[in-house]
Amino acid sequence: MPSDVESAVYVYAAMLLGAAILGIVAWRLHLPYAVALVLGGLAVEESHVVALPQLNPPVLLFVFLPPLLFDAAFRLDDVQLRSLARPVLWLAVFGTIATAALVGLALFATLHLPLAEVLLFGSIVSATDPVAVVGVFRGLSVSRRLEVLVEGESLINDGVAITLYTAAIGLATSGNADLPSALGLFVREVVGGVAIGAVLGVLFSRITAIIDDHLIEMTLSTALAYGSYLVAQSVETSGALACVAAGLIHGSYGRQVGMSERTRRLLDDLWEYFGFVVNAVVFLLVGFTTNLAALEAAGGPVLVSIASVLFSRVLVILIPPQLLRLTRRIRAVTSKGEQAVLIWGGLRGALTITLALALPPSIADRQLLVEMAFGVVLFTLVVQGMTLSYVIRRAGLAESK
Repeated sequence: MPSDVESAVYVYAAMLLGAAILGIVAWRLHLPYAVALVLGGLAVEESHVVALPQLNPPVLLFVFLPPLLFDAAFRLDDVQLRSLARPVLWLAVFGTIATAALVGLALFATLHLPLAEVLLFGSIVSATDPVAVVGVFRGLSVSRRLEVLVEGESLINDGVAITLYTAAIGLATSGNADLPSALGLFVREVVGGVAIGAVLGVLFSRITAIIDDHLIEMTLSTALAYGSYLVAQSVETSGALACVAAGLIHGSYGRQVGMSERTRRLLDDLWEYFGFVVNAVVFLLVGFTTNLAALEAAGGPVLVSIASVLFSRVLVILIPPQLLRLTRRIRAVTSKGEQAVLIWGGLRGALTITLALALPPSIADRQLLVEMAFGVVLFTLVVQGMTLSYVIRRAGLAESK
């Protein structure tokens, strides 16, 4: 009789093999990898040929989130990011908060669910996921600047969305809509998380400067990803933002002061692999845990959720530059073609599913919120993800191929 450990290893080995096979299929058919994983996982779930794995919420939050966040932060082009800092921050901070509020209010008006629950759902679907988008961008040779804009927005809005989620959980579980306290919690989590991540990022960067052993430096980098997240969580600040801040500093300042060229390449490969594996597992879990019959039963709320997410994305991308007459730098990245790509490329993915599955059982409409989140992810990944290349070509942003 296999032990629990042996069973877990068997399950994850099978998932990795399945992810690799689906990757080959996606490559041959020119499909976005994330789409192939979701559809493959869904096919396995519907066939009922094997017992599917179930993960506890703490595993999703504490094992998967740090590498997802640190990977994107560490490998992001910091020079391009600085040049696009204003539009990225505008989309990632204002856009995320506005999306959560707009989606929540739309669902409150149409579905008549409790306000705290719909605001919680808004926070779950407020963060974009660049995995499938960037894959399409690279296949069409879209400009690196637009790629960094999408990656930068997603990187920072992950942290903002998780912080909103934490505050909304408190509102939904307490039943007390204490907005000033929720705002105070949000500010404390943001400031505290960024500060902790920045301090640890600088500290670990200085430590790597005194050694020249790529294996030790890779180990330190991994410890920084999980350590920044866990330290921030232990003092009730944002572990997500701490991880993002630590990754950004380690990937920029750390490269300059303490890494040889070989170490830089190896760390890039290490985090690219970690990000790939975690995304593969999470996207497979999307397919594994999606029940088409349950989605059909919740069809009305799911369709309303999809429409509200799309509508909020249109407003966030199109209206602020027109109303507020932002600086030329922000307007420069919002041509009509880029606006269309940013709207249609606002996919939801691994983080949305992770947060939805981590909802506490005490939430009255938990299962409905989970089905709505899954519906949004499936629509954005499959419908938007598979047609994004067409939108890019129509917008005239494909530089080759």
